[in-house]
Amino acid sequence: MATIADWNNWRSQRQQSVAQFQGDLALVGLHTINEPTRVKGIPGLWTPLNAGYPGLVLTASPADGILVDGQLLDGTAKLEIDRTLVRFSDTLTAVATAQPGSEHLLALYDASSEAIGRYESITAYSYNPEWVIEAEFVRNANDQHRTVDFTHNSDRDGVVRQHQSPGDIRFVREGRAYELSPFASDDSLIIVFGDKTNGKETYGMGRMVLVSPEIDGKVFVDFNQSFLPPCAFSYHFNCPLPPAHNRLPFEVAAGEKQVILRE
Repeated sequence: MATIADWNNWRSQRQQSVAQFQGDLALVGLHTINEPTRVKGIPGLWTPLNAGYPGLVLTASPADGILVDGQLLDGTAKLEIDRTLVRFSDTLTAVATAQPGSEHLLALYDASSEAIGRYESITAYSYNPEWVIEAEFVRNANDQHRTVDFTHNSDRDGVVRQHQSPGDIRFVREGRAYELSPFASDDSLIIVFGDKTNGKETYGMGRMVLVSPEIDGKVFVDFNQSFLPPCAFSYHFNCPLPPAHNRLPFEVAAGEKQVILRE
């Protein structure tokens, strides 16, 4: 369970990470690549891998001046999801990425973006140990590949994406039981949740919190480390929204509130 010192370190890292060269504030474009495509403003030909194989292929000549993982590209390069770094200049970079239902995306980052130039801070509530909630992770034993429906903020109405969700987080607060559906993210789980502070003191679309269940199923939901979703920093992100049962009917006065940008 995190301490106030851990929380202070987390706050410092968050304040810095969003303004890094591929931090949330640096995203200036997210392009769907369904066929061989030239993207306005950057060189190269971008091609999707076959269906079922997330990632992209980049074709360029030395004259384009594109570095792929530090090497000047002459020909083609396969771009692994969120790993292969493509660099166009000292500040402009890109990676192949994916979301459920969108296997072939190109994320474009600018370390000199307007948002980074205007960035001041992320406001947050003071640390409060009462918002470290002991809960139970109930794994879905019958279907390890269970998915949960999430709508995303930039999708057209009616579009639903299925995120892998291996179980549910259950806890009791003031005598009432709650059940939240997280989705898998590497070795952790992400809970996308809403609460009664949204649109008042905190970002209107909700917030996120990472949890790591223990072997026995115990899990601590530390709402002090609730963080703003990427779309709070750049409208180019397409973020999952809290499903109805992840919208808590009370105020969670913990975690990040808002991103502050200079006028």
